Amino acid sequence: MVRTTTRATRARCTVCGRPATQKCKYCGDSLCEEHLPPEKHWCVGSGFDEVRRKENKKEIRKNFGTNFGVFSHNYSYLLLLLISASFALQLLVPGYERQLVLMPAHISERPWTLVTHVFLHGGLWHLFFNMFFLVFFGPVLERKIGSSKFLLVFFGSGIFAGLVYGLTAINPSLGASGALYGVFGALAVLMPRMRMYIFPLPVPLEMWMVVILFAVLNFLMIGSAYPIAFTAHLAGLFFGLLAGVGLKRR
Repeated sequence: MVRTTTRATRARCTVCGRPATQKCKYCGDSLCEEHLPPEKHWCVGSGFDEVRRKENKKEIRKNFGTNFGVFSHNYSYLLLLLISASFALQLLVPGYERQLVLMPAHISERPWTLVTHVFLHGGLWHLFFNMFFLVFFGPVLERKIGSSKFLLVFFGSGIFAGLVYGLTAINPSLGASGALYGVFGALAVLMPRMRMYIFPLPVPLEMWMVVILFAVLNFLMIGSAYPIAFTAHLAGLFFGLLAGVGLKRR
């Protein structure tokens, strides 16, 4: 009996990292008293989403002026659809990519490309990995800080990443990686103890560890022959970390 109690106290809350007291009967997460209610840890099995959508209806209308139905408080999924649709247009419409891609030498003449390059991708695998990342981390951050702040972090990181890349490179750039690194950075500040698996490591790492790992890898790859905007990744991550610090202080 003593051994069971000792093991229970060693468990950590998956949200805040404090000692866990119970497990959620829906999803099995170890949780402290504060985060035991399903709406406190984004439980996927309790059906709380419908209740929360109703409770947040006033807040959503205040932030956006209207209710967009199924996408209310789910703008990360809307971004996924828009980016996927944009990739389809890249394949089907001649000249579509050329008008929206970020060209460092022409940013002052084409400032809209600081935003539009986020909706373009260099191939199916590029799109797949970025959208995979967005599906896993976007909704978590959006529910943590709200839809309006999530969009500010996403596009702010993407724009800042484009600006920094434009000052350090000459080749055209496209992709949502800079914006997604910003989402990841903000989430790491707000939920540093949240754990995730990194292939091929056999054990999960906490978010703050993964941020350091990603930052070091991207820094070491700057100047390599790979056609990847590593400076944009780091810039987006930096913006997201700053945004996370500001949000946490509030």
